[in-house]
Order: sequence, then C-alpha cells, then structure tokens
Amino acid sequence: MEAGPEMAKAEPVAEADPKAYVARVMAEIEEEVRLRRSSGDLPPRLERELDELFLAHSPVAGRGGDLTEALRMVDAATFVDPVVPVDSERAAGAVVKKGMRTLLLWYVGWITHQVSQFASAVSRTLHIVEGRLKELERKVEVQRVPSANVVEVQALHRADAWWVRAAVDAVAPVRGRILHAASGDGWLVQRITAAGGDAYGVDPRSDLVEQGVGTVSDLRGEDLAEHLRAVAPAGLGALVLSGVVDGMASGERTQLLHLIATTLAPGGVLVVHSLSRSSWDAEDAPYEADLAPGRPLRPETWRQLLAHSGYDAAVTSGPGGLDYLVTAVRATVPPPEPTPAR
Repeated sequence: MEAGPEMAKAEPVAEADPKAYVARVMAEIEEEVRLRRSSGDLPPRLERELDELFLAHSPVAGRGGDLTEALRMVDAATFVDPVVPVDSERAAGAVVKKGMRTLLLWYVGWITHQVSQFASAVSRTLHIVEGRLKELERKVEVQRVPSANVVEVQALHRADAWWVRAAVDAVAPVRGRILHAASGDGWLVQRITAAGGDAYGVDPRSDLVEQGVGTVSDLRGEDLAEHLRAVAPAGLGALVLSGVVDGMASGERTQLLHLIATTLAPGGVLVVHSLSRSSWDAEDAPYEADLAPGRPLRPETWRQLLAHSGYDAAVTSGPGGLDYLVTAVRATVPPPEPTPAR
C-alpha cells in the first residue's frame, strides 16, 4: 500500500518523545485508511481480514490477552459481508461466480443482516459484562488490600537527611511532572522545585498537607494509589517514595508497582527511600511500624524486583545501615516476557 499525500508530508518526530511519535504515526495510519475507504480502494471485506490477521498475530493475542483483547476480536467479527469474492483462476469462473452472487445476494444479504444484528447485540452485552467485571475487580482489590500507614523516622525524613541530595539530583533533570509521596508539608517538593524540577506532593495525612499549603503551591491530601489511578498513562516523569513502601503488605506493594508502571513514562526515574529492618525493629521506631501489615524489604530484593520489572536499579545504603535509597530508571522498551518452562 503506497503512502498517501498526508503521510508523505509528515515531518519526523524526535525520538526523545516516543509517546508523541506513536500518536503521530497512528493518526497518519487512520487518515490513510479513511482516504482509502472513501475512495473505494479498501473494501470492507479486506479491512476486516486485515483486522483479524492483526489480532491473530499481534503479541497480545499470542499471549492469550485479557478480556478486552478478546472482545476486540469479537468486535472485528460482528460484521458478516454478504458480497462474496468472485476472483477465479479460470476465464469463465469469475463470470459464473458473479452471476451466482447477483442472483443470491438478496437472500444471502437478508441472512447476513440478521446474523450481524445478533453479533452486534452479543458484542454490546459482553462489553457491559466486561465493564461490570472490571469495576468489581477494582472494588475487591481495594477491599482485600489494606492501606499501610506512612512510617517516618524524624531523623531520616527531613531536608538535611543524607539521601535527599541524591534523590533531588536523580529526579530534578527529568522532563515531566515529579511526584513525591508521602510529601508531608512539602519539604522535598521545595528542594526539587528549587533545583528546576516540576514537582508536587501527595500525602494522605491532611494535617501535614495543610501546614505546607502556604509555602508549597501544589500539595494534595490524597491516598497515593487513588491518585495514581487518576493520572494519565505515562503522565509522570519521576516518582519519589519515602515512608510509603516500608510497611506495605505484598499485595499492596504489587498493586502500587503496577500503578507506577502505568503512570511513569519510559525513561522515567523511580526513587525509593526505605528503612532497613534493623531500624524498623529498633526500640525507638515509630509506633506505626508495629501496626503496619508488612515490613521493609531487603535492599537486594528491591533491586531484583525492579530489574525484573524493566528498571535499571541501583541501591545506596545509608550511614549506620538504618536506611537505604533505591534509584531506578525505567527502560524505554518493555522487558521480554520470560519463556514458560516446558
């Protein structure tokens, strides 16, 4: 298929913005399909066959996909084309087939119209079921996974802590918005903003958020998971977690990493400040440590966990082994899926 005039005039897009590049290419493809469809160069039957081939051989379909991908195949097959092809290798074959198609088209068209109506009704019903299932799944996840409290040690969660400079240097140069959770009164947001980053903070502790509203322009009293669900895909350039992941149970941590993978742009930076288990079990540890559903991970566990999720992660231990800092850069290309064992 030759490129149309709109595609020929397209200007190259900077590789530094892959999301914009993909959106531009998809827009050009849709415009080319529209032109071909309006000029008659793209018959409905051929378009449907191309859609079916794409769904059958796309990576998602090859993995089995989820319900949404399965419904895409249902949607692509709802239309039944009554105009059968008449191509033939024999000279008279096309004439005979065309004559038979003309004689039977009224009958075949009446049947295919009813079949298409039934398929469309089934497809709409399945989409309603899919929406209800996703809503139910979201509610069940929220109910099953308890929300861990923010656990902070005063000496390790303040502007002069050893890890703050490293965190600011890692995220400030990043393009896009930078989120700090839990931000408290915005002390780290101020440091990142002063270094040139576009930072804002989220913290479920509304009393601390109110204290910083007068000095920091963008602080929000929200739960981190709920906030990330409202962020557009790839809408964040960097994310700093401090006092957040230490007390999380395994399920809540997994859910949070999934949300981060959705909202963090390719090439984005994830910084995790975590307490060590020795400081977690110390006599002067915050009382929230005893009430938390989980306990901190070991530094090597974080490094391996993020490496398997497509991050290039490095760990720096703090003085005295009381805490550590994980700095991870998300890969621009998703990691390959592991080969299933035979």
